[in-house]
Amino acid sequence: MRSQITGLTVRRCWLNEVIIMENIESIMDAIEKYLDEKEDLRERSIKACRNIIRHSRKAIQKMHKNENIEAANDLEKALAELTEIHSLLKDRHNDLLYTGFMENAYRELSEGFCLLSILQDENLPQPEDLNVTSSSYLLSLGDVVGELRRLTLDCIRNNRYDEAEEFFRKMEKIYISLLRFDYPSGMISIKKTQDNCRVLIEKTRGDLTVALCNRKIEEKLSRLEKPLKEKTEEPKKEDVEDLNIDRVW
Repeated sequence: MRSQITGLTVRRCWLNEVIIMENIESIMDAIEKYLDEKEDLRERSIKACRNIIRHSRKAIQKMHKNENIEAANDLEKALAELTEIHSLLKDRHNDLLYTGFMENAYRELSEGFCLLSILQDENLPQPEDLNVTSSSYLLSLGDVVGELRRLTLDCIRNNRYDEAEEFFRKMEKIYISLLRFDYPSGMISIKKTQDNCRVLIEKTRGDLTVALCNRKIEEKLSRLEKPLKEKTEEPKKEDVEDLNIDRVW
């Protein structure tokens, strides 16, 4: 009797297993459909990120040529690409929004918009306005320090010392703002960015100091040369005649 009950229980379990296993294909189909969709969106996102980075870098190059209007157009194109990707990923595949290739695009885009705001004497854009993460925004500010150094050196070469000092002050302000963030590298790897900013600022400080000292020396020399030139002016005609040797003899 006991063996009959055991056999019946096994048969029932086997029947239940068959019933349960009947839906495995539908489960696999749903998972496959989800992953196919994710793979497709991932490829589209990678392509869009390349475009975002390209537009952002072109914009930064144009800013160094004082072509800010054209640079703004490139940045708007980059932002439009990013906005489209966000709309595609935010509902079902929002984990892709935090991948490495997306972070790189966020960083380049943020750098471009922040630099343009500085050149136009405007407030910096908010991270949420650009659809970027907080970490990529902070790291992009470190990159902006490098671009400001380039602008400072350009001003020094063109004898625009007041502008050079203004860019340098903005470099320092960004660096001081970044120093308040002291978190584990697992959260945000900002220590390297902070160190790079410090090195760039010290180099720029040295370059700017030397340039300003040279300007002061040139100004003093020019003030000294003026009276010397006045003393070495061409002598008058009567003075030359007085020095005529034939007249002396």
